[in-house]
Amino acid sequence: MKAIIIGAGKVGFSIAQMLSSENHDVVVIEQDEERALLVDEVLDVQVINGSGASWKVLESAGVRHADMVVAVTEIDELNMIACLLAKRYGVRTTVARVRNTEYVETPHFSPESLLGIDLIINPERVTAMEIAKIVANPEALNVEYYAQGRVQLVELMVDENSPLAGVKINTLDSSKYVIVAISRKHRTIVPSGSDSIYAGDHIYVVANTHDMPEVLKSIGVHRRRVENIIILGGGRTGCYIAQILEKKRLPINIKIIEKDPKRAREVTHLVKNALVINGDGSDLELLESENVGQADMYIAVSNDDKLNLLSSLIARNLGVPKTIAKVKRSEFIPLMQQVGVDVVFSPRMLTAGAILKYIRRGDIISVTVLGEEQAEMIELAVQPGSVAVNKELSKIGFPKSSVIGAIVRGDEVIIPTGKSVIRAGDQLMVFALPTSIHKVEKLFSNGGKH
Repeated sequence: MKAIIIGAGKVGFSIAQMLSSENHDVVVIEQDEERALLVDEVLDVQVINGSGASWKVLESAGVRHADMVVAVTEIDELNMIACLLAKRYGVRTTVARVRNTEYVETPHFSPESLLGIDLIINPERVTAMEIAKIVANPEALNVEYYAQGRVQLVELMVDENSPLAGVKINTLDSSKYVIVAISRKHRTIVPSGSDSIYAGDHIYVVANTHDMPEVLKSIGVHRRRVENIIILGGGRTGCYIAQILEKKRLPINIKIIEKDPKRAREVTHLVKNALVINGDGSDLELLESENVGQADMYIAVSNDDKLNLLSSLIARNLGVPKTIAKVKRSEFIPLMQQVGVDVVFSPRMLTAGAILKYIRRGDIISVTVLGEEQAEMIELAVQPGSVAVNKELSKIGFPKSSVIGAIVRGDEVIIPTGKSVIRAGDQLMVFALPTSIHKVEKLFSNGGKH
């Protein structure tokens, strides 16, 4: 596949890196000369220094033969023009990052059908949707759904009081779930039965969505009800979170703290039931007077990374059990987690992940990038004629550093054992580290040789 990536910031770089590692033909167009040189040095891709909205630059990048154009610069208009030009040249798939709501929130048409772009992605909305999933599953650090919502993956933190701490995996009654990965000290491990779980680990658990409450209870994780939420920042992300939660009609009281008086007035008209407070999120007196300590969750999504960190730590000290923060700079994520912020999201990383999910083709249904080591949760369809069909899992020589979390066959969700047999047409949820991703895909694709 030939892909043209326009914009080599964090999002563009991540997509180019992933596609080039899968041996696709990738061309990166970047206007900033220094950034273009950096990408040229680090990645095995062709780099062109220029504007992606120029037909001359697009032609020099080989747009006439491209299968996909992904435009993710910081300029909405440039992204849209580049995609519209690409469509004129006959490019099958176009993706544009567009942040300005005036372009994408049209009352009568979907923005994709209006503009003729296949996927328009808004980083703030993507972030808000991820945060809303955590609100619905407050015991988790991350939540993903597969197979039209029938299979759920949750990331959980194992604390010192957890019944899992110090326990070997093969001693657990795991007939209804699979621990597909353990994240420990910045390393991701695909565990075997003889591996132990320790306090401080992050574990990734896959189960039938219907069974997940029972599964969590069985491993000592008790669901908490979220009734009161404080959102710091009345920007696009903060508004989207409130609107998504209001649409779900959850019985939740929402307060939004916004420093700018003009924006605070605007936000009151954009949300229905949330209480909007004009104030400074780093003001301890304000936070105490608004009873922040009584909140079930504190969500810091202002445009200031340092303010998000500081106010989250203040909220934690006041007694809030769960804190979530948004950061623009993804390198801050490990630091923020170390000092006590429970969940940290980078809109750029989420956007890159959402685009990768969309642009994967063939037997792959969806991909979720997890952890610092770029491990993937792959949802794929087993093709007739693949080497794994009609064989027991224990007999197909499954690649190391990968594990099947669930098999979906028709309406049935199967938590696999070594004796589970793979059938053509099955949907598999596979967790894999980068070294084994290609082998996994080969195993279940038509004509794959093992």
